[in-house]
Amino acid sequence: MSKLMSGLITVLAIFLILLGGVFIIADGIENIAAGAVMTIVAAGLLFYIYRVEKIEAAKPKLINQTFNVQMSGSGKLDQKQLTCRSCGAPLEDKDLRVVQGGVMVKCPYCGTVYALEEAPRW
Repeated sequence: MSKLMSGLITVLAIFLILLGGVFIIADGIENIAAGAVMTIVAAGLLFYIYRVEKIEAAKPKLINQTFNVQMSGSGKLDQKQLTCRSCGAPLEDKDLRVVQGGVMVKCPYCGTVYALEEAPRW
């Protein structure tokens, strides 16, 4: 519910409470009954606003954060041609598979299957 709508309902509830109080103070059973009805309606409106705001406060809010991160290697990055360890044939991207978090290579020429290991850069 918007703040404007919540504010308007609150003003209406306060008006009904004040008017209901005037009717209750006035003489006569009809005036007391009308004042009681106005006061009960105002209490219902205030309770409604309270519940709606409590429900909206409990909903998770999506927060978007953007970070300006630049990644670069520790040195010059060159693209290398992958070759099979067994026969030396050139390998392509379609020959690589990720299996249980590791990169597996299957040579299309000799059929050798092995895990691709990355050498440390230090």
